[in-house]
Amino acid sequence: MHADAPPPLDATAVFSWMQANPARLRDLLREEDPDDAEESPAADPAVRAHLRFAAEGLAAGIAPALADRVNGMADDLDDWFAADAEVFDRQVDLGRGAIALEEHLLYGADGETEPAIHAALQRRVRLGAWNRLFLRCLESRLGPEYDGLTESALQWSKDHERDLAATILQMHHRQLTAMEKATGHPATAEERDQSSQLAAVTGHVRQAVTAAAYALGVM
Repeated sequence: MHADAPPPLDATAVFSWMQANPARLRDLLREEDPDDAEESPAADPAVRAHLRFAAEGLAAGIAPALADRVNGMADDLDDWFAADAEVFDRQVDLGRGAIALEEHLLYGADGETEPAIHAALQRRVRLGAWNRLFLRCLESRLGPEYDGLTESALQWSKDHERDLAATILQMHHRQLTAMEKATGHPATAEERDQSSQLAAVTGHVRQAVTAAAYALGVM
């Protein structure tokens, strides 16, 4: 890509569109969980809604030459997720092994796992698996000249894990500050947990878009 050329995907433009359209996210959340059965903001239906929201936002930041290829991606994602279920399950199984090792290092062979930390690790694995499916769908839609986008983006994500953790923490604190200002009282333990889960989802979805932008930019 020429130094003066616009990037194939402008992640900042995507995030600006997402920030300006919260009502659309609420619509997608209702589509994915019409009976409001899931209380967790990090449950799979909520994650799918956030990724579909990001897919719609791609139109705001994708290069015109690629716009037709991502058009309609949000509508197709659920079918893609279903077709790629084996990939998702395999990634989650691999992640469970990594979690077991991480907890062994934290607590020792006979140590008792901290439930909150265990839940956070499990959530991180599932969010990573959802991001992989999102990137695989994007790579497929862009065509064979973009083969390898998923692995390039995932490697970028791995190299920026600390940045993701910092972003999630910042989002969590901003959400708590806004919540406490609106309610006039300190957040409850349940509210803090809900905020932490929402920040994790939002942070991972933003990471998927940023990683895709990086991968497209180096191809």
